Amino acid sequence: MKAILKSAAIVSLSIFSSRVLGLARDVVIAALFGAGSLTDIFFVAFRIPNLLRRIFAEGAFSSAFVPAFTKKLRSSFKEAVEFAGSFFTLLLVLLLSVLLVGELLAPFVVKLIAPGFKGEDFNLAVKLLRELLPYIFFVSLVAFMGGILNSLNHFFAPAFSTTLFNLSLIFSALLLSPYLSIESLSIGVLIGGFLQLLLQLYFLERLSFPLKPLLKITSEVIRTLRNTVPGVFGFAVRQVSMLIDTVIASFLVSGAISYLYYANRFVQLPLGMFAVGLSQVLLPRFSRREKGDLKGELLDGITLCSAVIVPSAVGLLFFGKPIIDAVFNHGKFTTEALLGTYWVLVGYSVGLFFFAIEKILTNAFYSFEEFKLPVIVSASTLLFNLIADLILCFPLGLGAAGLALGTSLTSLLNFSFLALFLSRRLRFPLLKPIWSLGFKYLLLSLPVGVVAALGSSLYFLYPSFIYKLTVLVGTVFSAAAVYFFTLYLTKDRVLSALLNKEV
Repeated sequence: MKAILKSAAIVSLSIFSSRVLGLARDVVIAALFGAGSLTDIFFVAFRIPNLLRRIFAEGAFSSAFVPAFTKKLRSSFKEAVEFAGSFFTLLLVLLLSVLLVGELLAPFVVKLIAPGFKGEDFNLAVKLLRELLPYIFFVSLVAFMGGILNSLNHFFAPAFSTTLFNLSLIFSALLLSPYLSIESLSIGVLIGGFLQLLLQLYFLERLSFPLKPLLKITSEVIRTLRNTVPGVFGFAVRQVSMLIDTVIASFLVSGAISYLYYANRFVQLPLGMFAVGLSQVLLPRFSRREKGDLKGELLDGITLCSAVIVPSAVGLLFFGKPIIDAVFNHGKFTTEALLGTYWVLVGYSVGLFFFAIEKILTNAFYSFEEFKLPVIVSASTLLFNLIADLILCFPLGLGAAGLALGTSLTSLLNFSFLALFLSRRLRFPLLKPIWSLGFKYLLLSLPVGVVAALGSSLYFLYPSFIYKLTVLVGTVFSAAAVYFFTLYLTKDRVLSALLNKEV
């Protein structure tokens, strides 16, 4: 566990810095533009590049490429370089094709994902989408090169690169928004993507990995390319569920799409910092092992993830409103936006544990090149997601919060199916130990909930900024201290590994 924890710590600290800057970025956006039609339009336009990035780079290509590249690297560095070069060529061709098609079909795409947009809102969304599409090219190459760096046991650059992206967006918004309004964000996105790409290239050069396009299509490349096909559908299905939320939210009150975006930022802090970071570390480690040897590392990964994610979810549930108020409630961000964002955060927080475990289980399948089953699982729950969203959002009147809760319930269903099928593949039970770990850390997190609830009640007693900041900092540190003390009293093995007491 110590080896996994050490590598995960490097990634987590890098992601933490980028997530903090990501929050700072969103504070700037919220202060400058609030949570209304302009931000709704930008987030819709930006969702398409993000979706394609996850499908083609962080999703299908990386998930199929990393295990195959890692195994190739074990046998021959030269063959690994050639394999990466061949894949690099395919990725370049694909990205340029997608970019061209996206520019041509931008009006149709906006109409598809945000049918509630009309008139000037629709026209501006199309314009922003066309401006943002080149970001797909940069960030997809970043994710691809990041997969190579992770396989070479270098985790810093891929995790830290988003820090450059966030800084670019912050400075562009602050400096250019008086002149270009919401389009200043598009410029920040493009500059940030380019800086991310330069960082990956720099570290590849430092590690003496000569990545360049290579027109040599081997049988291994073709086989790996075939493996990306179900991966594309699998990640596309997941992203479709996010688009379903966007489509439904476009018919809700103005700002609903922004509530979903802002709340998701807080969920992504623990999820991205540890669950995603841990998954990046585990994928190449899983790929080096046979199926029968996965049990120990898989359970260690789930244990580490549970120890961080569960108390984070409890903290967000009971102290989410003060955090949103402190971070976003400035400038044009209204009290109505605060309440709307908080209730969406509650819906997401319920599923935080499921999101995290689902990511780890999916990567376990990918490590032994099983790509079809996660696709089938995701596709089979898509209808459930749509029905749950519609029921929670309209008949039950939960609005945007219902969309978040529907996503959490769908993730619960996905993770349960994945655990059952993975148990059969690896021939050892997973659902029981996962639920046991989740319940264990939920009990250990009860003191966190008490501290968070008390802090939340104190936070809104007085309007003074100094008072609120004192309560915020005091609550966060007190909750963390209480949790670590609880782990210490129970002699938890995660804390033992962190304190170098576990071999």
